[in-house]
Amino acid sequence: MKRRITFLGLLMLVTATLFSCKKDETSLKARIMGKWTVNKIEVSGNSSQALNGTFNYTMNDYIDFKSNQDDQVELSLTNQRTIGTYTASLGNEFGMVFPEGSSYCTVSTLSATQLEFTAKIDKTNIVKKYYLTR
Repeated sequence: MKRRITFLGLLMLVTATLFSCKKDETSLKARIMGKWTVNKIEVSGNSSQALNGTFNYTMNDYIDFKSNQDDQVELSLTNQRTIGTYTASLGNEFGMVFPEGSSYCTVSTLSATQLEFTAKIDKTNIVKKYYLTR
């Protein structure tokens, strides 16, 4: 009788544990992956004031976080295409590397249709805030 009670107790414990676990959230990399339209970029920290400010873009301008093995990111602004790489870490931070340098990025808004993040370019004072939609 003790064995049956022990067995039933363990069975209930295992069942409760299996059904009470929350599903893990999808990783940041999986959530940002894909093509996003660049609406605007706010730039600050350039030594030339002409390079600072808010720059608006069209529907043809995009950033594409690719799902290939190389973790490539493609940035196309005013018909100028640049290829780089990206790495996602835990939380809401990721990195991008373009010819202009490495950027340390922090996501402020992320939904199925909207992505906003701030990118600080390494070894400079340049900060870019990206406003993207799908």
